[in-house]
Amino acid sequence: MADIKIYRQNRRNLMMRPVPGAIEVFIPYQLDEQDPLVQDFIAKGLKKFDGSVPDIPPEITTKASIRKMVKDYAKQMGVKASRIQFRDMRRKWGSCSSKGTVTLNSRLTWIEAHLAEYIVCHELAHLIELNHSKKFWAIVEQYMPDYKKRMKELRQVEKNLW
Repeated sequence: MADIKIYRQNRRNLMMRPVPGAIEVFIPYQLDEQDPLVQDFIAKGLKKFDGSVPDIPPEITTKASIRKMVKDYAKQMGVKASRIQFRDMRRKWGSCSSKGTVTLNSRLTWIEAHLAEYIVCHELAHLIELNHSKKFWAIVEQYMPDYKKRMKELRQVEKNLW
């Protein structure tokens, strides 16, 4: 059985994430740990992990390392993000606005660095081409020739995180 750590926070939704040696569960202040809603959420989450703590890669990222990735790739690609921000997003890894704001999912800190690097490259490519056209994908491939392999690997990781 996995070690489960429950944290109460000022939040509206329930969230679960794997960490080395445990699974963390974040619940709103108004819910009790024994609430059937919380217990059902934990049970369903553990089913996803087959009742055990998933293997966490040794090289996970930090917000600081991701910011450095953004700066390094931006320099390499000849672009500049006007703002870099992190948010907890439910179904996407990042977004880029026409004003140059790059928003990255806080969950990037839960995945291996080479996968976070793909997300960074992808979002910065939007500063050149703000769509998913063939031209956009050519830009991504120019700076990350193995992006298709990383994208496929990321899809597998998503199954455990979403």
